[in-house]
Amino acid sequence: MTDPEPRPASEPRHEVEVDWDVRIPARDGVELSANIWRPLPRPDDPDDKVPAILEMIPYGKDSWRRASDITRGEWFAARGYALCRLDVRGTGSSGGVAIDEYTADETRDGYDAVEWLAAQPWCDGAVGMWGISYGGFTAIQVAALRPPHLRAIVPVMATDDRYLDDVHYRGGCVTVSELSQYAVSQVAMNAMPPDAAFRGTPWRKEWLARLDATPPWLFAWLRQQTDGPYWRQGSLAPDYDAIEAAIFNIGGWQDSYVDPAFRMQARCAAPSHSLVGNWVHSWPHEAAPGPNLDELHEIARFFDRHLRGTDNGWDTEPPVVWFEREYAPPAPFSVESPGRWRAASAYPPSETVVQALSLGTGAVPLAGRLVQPGADGDDSGIDTFTHRPTAGTRGPLSWGAGDAPNGLARDLRRDEDAGPTYTSDPLDGALEILGVPEVVIHVEVDATVATLSVRLSDVAPDGSVALVSAGVLNLTHRHSHADPEPMRPGVVEEIRVPLRTAGYRWLRGHRIRIALASSLWPVLWPSPFPATFRVHRGPATPSRLELPVIPPAGGPGDAAVPAFRTEPPDLHWPAAEPLDGAGPAVTDPPVWRIDEDVIRGSVTVHVHDGGESIVPDGRRLYAAETLRMTAWDRDPARAELDANVVYRWQERESGRDGELTRIEIRADSRQTSTATDFDLTVRLEVDVDGARFFERSWSEHIPRHLV
Repeated sequence: MTDPEPRPASEPRHEVEVDWDVRIPARDGVELSANIWRPLPRPDDPDDKVPAILEMIPYGKDSWRRASDITRGEWFAARGYALCRLDVRGTGSSGGVAIDEYTADETRDGYDAVEWLAAQPWCDGAVGMWGISYGGFTAIQVAALRPPHLRAIVPVMATDDRYLDDVHYRGGCVTVSELSQYAVSQVAMNAMPPDAAFRGTPWRKEWLARLDATPPWLFAWLRQQTDGPYWRQGSLAPDYDAIEAAIFNIGGWQDSYVDPAFRMQARCAAPSHSLVGNWVHSWPHEAAPGPNLDELHEIARFFDRHLRGTDNGWDTEPPVVWFEREYAPPAPFSVESPGRWRAASAYPPSETVVQALSLGTGAVPLAGRLVQPGADGDDSGIDTFTHRPTAGTRGPLSWGAGDAPNGLARDLRRDEDAGPTYTSDPLDGALEILGVPEVVIHVEVDATVATLSVRLSDVAPDGSVALVSAGVLNLTHRHSHADPEPMRPGVVEEIRVPLRTAGYRWLRGHRIRIALASSLWPVLWPSPFPATFRVHRGPATPSRLELPVIPPAGGPGDAAVPAFRTEPPDLHWPAAEPLDGAGPAVTDPPVWRIDEDVIRGSVTVHVHDGGESIVPDGRRLYAAETLRMTAWDRDPARAELDANVVYRWQERESGRDGELTRIEIRADSRQTSTATDFDLTVRLEVDVDGARFFERSWSEHIPRHLV
């Protein structure tokens, strides 16, 4: 059902002014740098005060994010909101040192910034926070501290739990492709200088001191292989009642952070809405696959209600809206996928029924059936498969997809010889789910450390296999992510593997399938030992798939879907001629290539992503990352990850008669493993006008703790 009524939001009524490099004091004396876009008072209301919206991230507001900041700052300010874009401490033009992501000091800075904004003479005392990814994280983290003037937050594709759902670990397994595309890039990003125009003559001295004091964050992440106090810092979980501000979560089915949106919706006591589309890790108006919508219109409506107190009907709209996906031919870069929008009055819907499908015998080995419990009588048996570290390359490049080269899953059939599959008969009618599917496996493994990956898929009548959801578990974490226990060879154990949240509809004539494997390369670092898995099934060991089934659209519990604006938001991107006269920005061709070396028994995944942008003042930024990830089937303990990141930037220094200062930053890392250890090396080099300005290498031997 769709609500046909228009849904108004604030309209652009104001001229806009911007204050650059506003210095905001933190409680420990560090000065933070912010750019603030404010609506000019209207002649008919010269004393009008406005709400403020804060975004705090480490992605340079005066370099990489300048154009998008200007675009969104002007958009909000024209509608009567002040937008404050803050560089987190130790990054961009802010003072301090970024010793890690999401530190307690950083979160307290957010608290202080909220209260500083509320106290400004132009602010009416109501403050919100928002942001995608890192900015969504900080919004959640600061809200948990309960600043008195923070009224509402909009986390877009963010997490409530840094161990369960972030780039570092998945199911207790070390990540590879996803972590590598962030960790080493962030080494280079953190090495970017403060803006010389703002910092004046001492900018080089300040920059050099910061380079010398800033560590690569990824060493700490690799040391912390289990859940505990390190990962609870910056995580809302398990204290969901800590947030009192209203919440509007936006997520995407193809993004890493879809589970947190639903967890927060289910567990937070604060007023909460969640909107989940078919999107990768990007803004909903432009993210693929579509359909797309104008997220800024939705966000403005939310802030109108909770920062301005506007009675605009927000409170009467369904709190949970999602795009119910359907089968689409598998493609790594799909523009739009079929399905429909749905809405419910709560998550999980009260009408949810857990439907179990038992793992049963098939006509050929390792090709079993999914059947109703008891349908085949005493269908007991054991399915045996071995550890294949290189399995998984037909799936998405990363746990959460994005723009090329971060593609989606292709047809999974060529991956399905890595372990057993279990497939239902063709469905007599459509079947809808919303929630967390789980696979319950009775399994024994002859290794002390092993991984189980599970894919839930839709098998079309033509035999093609499309990914619906996936889950992975380091089996030593079967009882706890904080206190792992070795597997006990020869012992059959019941183990639950939760999959990522799914909102999906299998069509009539399609079949449900789960596929088991021992690895998910290159998403996860392989477990280190050769292993044989024995999956037990039957009445005494009821291995099964559990699906959260909901009524069809229009059935009990269904709510009217709000009428979204489907045109992109009216954003005006600033354009500039490059100051260096070198022509327009150029983008590198993306690379996602998979090489199999039959003689060595290895699979190597090559990735490259890079290109230039011209910031609004005419300076040129080039950023690129090249990855090489290799695993070996005959030597599971051995894997390699090489990452090379390059940033090129131009500074405007006083006293150089307009000549630009050329900066090149190179960050390289190499991570390898044995059965007992990881070896990690990082090197950072910074050149200014072709001469070496800074260099340092870090290296550490880190024991593997049951991973």
